[in-house]
Amino acid sequence: MRDRILQIRQTLGHWLLLAMVLSLAGCVTVDPRESKNVRASKINVQLGIGYMQQNNLEVASEKLLKALRQNPKSAAAHNAYAMLQDRLLQKDKAEYHYKKATKLDRKDSQAANNYGTFLCRNNRVAESEKYFLRALKNPLYKTPEFAYTNAGLCLLKIDQNERAMDYLRKALAARSNFPTALIAMGRLVFEQNKFSEAKIYLDRFHRVATPTATSLWLAIRTELELNSSSDVDALAENLESNFPDSDEYQSWLKTQ
Repeated sequence: MRDRILQIRQTLGHWLLLAMVLSLAGCVTVDPRESKNVRASKINVQLGIGYMQQNNLEVASEKLLKALRQNPKSAAAHNAYAMLQDRLLQKDKAEYHYKKATKLDRKDSQAANNYGTFLCRNNRVAESEKYFLRALKNPLYKTPEFAYTNAGLCLLKIDQNERAMDYLRKALAARSNFPTALIAMGRLVFEQNKFSEAKIYLDRFHRVATPTATSLWLAIRTELELNSSSDVDALAENLESNFPDSDEYQSWLKTQ
């Protein structure tokens, strides 16, 4: 049981980072009625985000620093620059700009979600939950499934499984096919020996997302518990074909 919980925690960081990166897409718009510097700052934020997504971090830094000079009160610029510094492992700089973004615009749900994610990855779970909840207070937040899922995943770090499940269910209520919440729920109900329910979540995950070694191995273990040999064979073949060097495939071989 302990090993399974650790597996959940090991994938936590990747899921949270994914949620942060995706939440940047389309986060600023340019209004022709705004001042020249404000418009230019927004454009440079978009460019900086684009370069960050292309892994061209040097140019991303140039564009985002320019955006901050053009509009030091831009929450979007501080949020994007914080993410860049986070990626560069500059923790102090990242926190400064995350915090600045959330102070400049208390209704910026993406900034609040990203700062909450940063706090969670640094084991400041109670603080992080406050920022996830702040993100969710905004009725115009377009992607509440990110904040709900991040809050749930973060609570798993301190073994608050029931509260985590509550957040994950809310994430799926907001977006029923959100892969990160589906696989997380599949893991959690599997740990509770609710194998039929785990199968439902995993089947839904595999309908909307590309299977991973982790999801396939979890699905195999679920089917074994349900004594469904035909499904196990198909899943094992997928695992062998696509992830022959994975730890999960080695674990499957050990069961043979």
